[in-house]
Amino acid sequence: MDQRLTELERKISYQDKLLHELNEVIFILSKRLDQLESRQKTMNDQLASGNIVKRQEDETPPPHY
Repeated sequence: MDQRLTELERKISYQDKLLHELNEVIFILSKRLDQLESRQKTMNDQLASGNIVKRQEDETPPPHY
């Protein structure tokens, strides 16, 4: 009986550690997803406003000119 209890405690400890690690991964991925969504919104706004391409007057001429 004592051995079974020890084995259950070991398994619970392992699962608790794994759950903590998975929560950390989910947190990191959630932050990354928020960043990507923000970048996508910025790019969509730029595309919709036409600010994605610089005007020719705003461009620096290449060095061979």
